Amino acid sequence: MSDPLDVHRIMEHCMLNIKGAGEVMARDMRDAAMRLGAAQMMLASASHAVHQHADVQAQAQLDSGAEAGGED
Repeated sequence: MSDPLDVHRIMEHCMLNIKGAGEVMARDMRDAAMRLGAAQMMLASASHAVHQHADVQAQAQLDSGAEAGGED
């Protein structure tokens, strides 16, 4: 899930769940809580993916910097 397109898809899904939860809240608090809980888990997953992707990118930059420095 480190693909930026996956992160965007998850974020869009989260926003739809949050919007849906707001619409449902007045009618059904339990359903709203479930939707918000699902959105919370998806946001946590997306956040983890973004951090993981950033770590991979940073490591790749460090690795390429080490190789470039070793070639001189």
